Amino acid sequence: MTTNLKARLKAGEKLLGAWTMTDSPDNAEVMAQTGLDFVLMDHEHGQATLPAAIAQLRAIKGTGCAGLMRVPWNDMIYIKRVLDAGIQGIMVPQVNTPEEARAVVAACRYPPLGIRGAAGGTRASSYGVDMGYFGRAADELLVMVQVETPQAVENAAAIAAVDGVDVVFIGPRDLSAYMGKLNKFDDPELRALITMVEQATLKSGKALGTIAPTGALARQLFDQGYSLLISGSDMTHLRASIVQMMKEAGRG
Repeated sequence: MTTNLKARLKAGEKLLGAWTMTDSPDNAEVMAQTGLDFVLMDHEHGQATLPAAIAQLRAIKGTGCAGLMRVPWNDMIYIKRVLDAGIQGIMVPQVNTPEEARAVVAACRYPPLGIRGAAGGTRASSYGVDMGYFGRAADELLVMVQVETPQAVENAAAIAAVDGVDVVFIGPRDLSAYMGKLNKFDDPELRALITMVEQATLKSGKALGTIAPTGALARQLFDQGYSLLISGSDMTHLRASIVQMMKEAGRG
């Protein structure tokens, strides 16, 4: 199966992945072997470094699982470095306006379409062996922007309309925090804002993404029109498995 998630989304596929919060290539490899469509390395809240991310990419290579990354911020310099490392898709947190969304896209594209610096010996181009990479990069890289604030909700339609944005990804926890209702995911006002983003994104024709804490919820959200979901992380799945084992052993 191709790891070109952008093409798979355009073909109407539904994609399911998980975060990796650690710098462990073993964790990434195990996750990739389960059949996940992607492993998303979290460099906003996770503990990994760029060299560790490259090790994780090597660990999942050849499994059919794509390696994506959430960068710490809308920072063209960090984005340039992770793209040169060979990330197959990027997620940028707290994109609040169409101007910020355009900045994300520009950081991901070579001139004249954007401002990404071009180097000939990066891992992304197989260290210069694959010079065709430069012509394919914009068509293959999956670009995701996160809607996580009330301001972003208001601008959701305009953000989704930005050329080069592939996925509008709703971050419910941060959105709840900005509303003063941290972790109150069933709050009616929060649900109303999420519905606004859902409707604006689906109307735009762009892919809609969010968090799905359980597989059952993932199935439900796919049925509601979501195309890309993240269900847990290496750490949350490890914790849940051990807690369940302890309960079964009478120790929980």
